[in-house]
Amino acid sequence: MFQTYPKAWLDYYSGNGLIMSDPIVAWGFENTGTARWSELDDPAGVMAKAAEFGLAHGAVIVALSNDDRSICGFAKNAAEFTDAEIAELAENVAALHALTADLLQLAPETVAQLRKMSIMVTHPES
Repeated sequence: MFQTYPKAWLDYYSGNGLIMSDPIVAWGFENTGTARWSELDDPAGVMAKAAEFGLAHGAVIVALSNDDRSICGFAKNAAEFTDAEIAELAENVAALHALTADLLQLAPETVAQLRKMSIMVTHPES
């Protein structure tokens, strides 16, 4: 898991257990493809809270192959992602998913490095 949202948001999100009501996560487990955050059902107001942390607009992109699923959320404050931006993000997610979907096929050293990178990006103070 790579999380590069602002630390204040990550702290709030994890401290309040928002994963259980996050519409990005829910959509990602039920769908593949792309959606803008503004298109998601958000009864718990997670996206409204994210906007308070500068994450006003976003997109979710889901890649699936066999039993492997990658759920990626992207955010910015200024404006909705354009169709072209979402298409470019989707291409990058698909490429990354293809490279990492089956960790069993990767060399153990590569898996270890990916895990280390995940921790370093998500928890830079570690």
